[in-house]
Amino acid sequence: MESIYDILIKEHNMVSDLFQQVLRDNSRETLLKIKAALDPHMAGEEKLFYSELEKKEELSELVSHAVEEHDEARSIMSELESMKEGDKNWTSKIKELKESIDHHVEEEEGEVFEKAQKVISQKKAEEIAQQYLEFKKSFKQETPASMH
Repeated sequence: MESIYDILIKEHNMVSDLFQQVLRDNSRETLLKIKAALDPHMAGEEKLFYSELEKKEELSELVSHAVEEHDEARSIMSELESMKEGDKNWTSKIKELKESIDHHVEEEEGEVFEKAQKVISQKKAEEIAQQYLEFKKSFKQETPASMH
């Protein structure tokens, strides 16, 4: 059975591929695909994975740092949403978002997952994975498909 780590890593890779695509095509459509992938991912991580880690005092600082990085990504995404594709800062803002996400993923897959595996059993990691997948299904139903 898949653990939360397997799922999150797969999603990180998918988002990384989408960033490669948006840097090639510079399209709003690709950016919206990134947003559609990131929103439930970050919300699910915070609600299910990070909340579990926060129960361990030694991980609370790590978790609050990760949440700050999510907030930074949301803020940059929000700026991008208010821009037009051809805007002079469009590409540099996309690169800023990509760098922010890349940095977060690197820390998460390295430090966060490593420490989490020491305090969360494999069974619990699999339970969180199931809850996460359920959460994402309901998240998609509640969120309008288009933001135009």
